[in-house]
Amino acid sequence: MADKIQNAYETSKNIYDDVLTQRNIFSKLYIKLFWSGTDDNDIARKVLSYVPDDFLGNLLDVPVGTAVFTENKWSSLKNAHITCIDYSMDMLEQARKRLGSHAHIKCIQGGGKPANGE
Repeated sequence: MADKIQNAYETSKNIYDDVLTQRNIFSKLYIKLFWSGTDDNDIARKVLSYVPDDFLGNLLDVPVGTAVFTENKWSSLKNAHITCIDYSMDMLEQARKRLGSHAHIKCIQGGGKPANGE
């Protein structure tokens, strides 16, 4: 099962951001047909609005995905300590490209194992 999940992420890594952000007409059509027109951009803006611009403290982003929605917000929170976790190394590599230059942000791979270690 883990291989199927990993393969799905690997296969979609090059179109993931375009689909979620609806950057082109094909992505918009896909979202309209299969996701009832859900706009992840609006959802992300709403959720991120709950994080104060002067946030201090620790913040955990699970799953970070490619950080397409969080890059600007997390980069601006210079006084926060942000840990971004994702199961997929392919997604995490893209997040690292976006966030890796910021000392207050670290990206790590989640294990993908059940909590009981089985």
